[in-house]
Amino acid sequence: MTNLNQRDATRNQSTVDYSQVKLFLFNNRYQTGLFKNNTGAELILKPGTLLLRDKATPTQVIPAIAGATLSDVIGIVKADGEIILATAGTLDINFGISGDIDENELVLPATVTLDTVPLTSGTRTVRDILQALGFVLSGSVQNTKYDN
Repeated sequence: MTNLNQRDATRNQSTVDYSQVKLFLFNNRYQTGLFKNNTGAELILKPGTLLLRDKATPTQVIPAIAGATLSDVIGIVKADGEIILATAGTLDINFGISGDIDENELVLPATVTLDTVPLTSGTRTVRDILQALGFVLSGSVQNTKYDN
């Protein structure tokens, strides 16, 4: 995703900062699915959100909210930006099922880190669960300097 920030604008000059962030880095595999907002409220779906299969309708995917659900993660949302979805709304989306990703761009539920052990996973952390799916997690370093 590319972000733009215009700092200065005069009649003959404009200074714009460009920053580009990539969640999916290399050798990624994707699937499509019907995303269902089962949160009971309007949802802002962000790239990097963890997904589960909907047990009631296995052809649909739902967001991984917290707790025991994290052990059932099947993929990660791939989108160009944030998507606002109404209560009980559905949307066709793409989601990553394997490949190299930037762990800093994952959207995890509140109080959850990659080292959190979900309730029903035994001793496996969220990082272990994602690696078992085929994701290679790596952290990127931000070296952007806007003041030249």
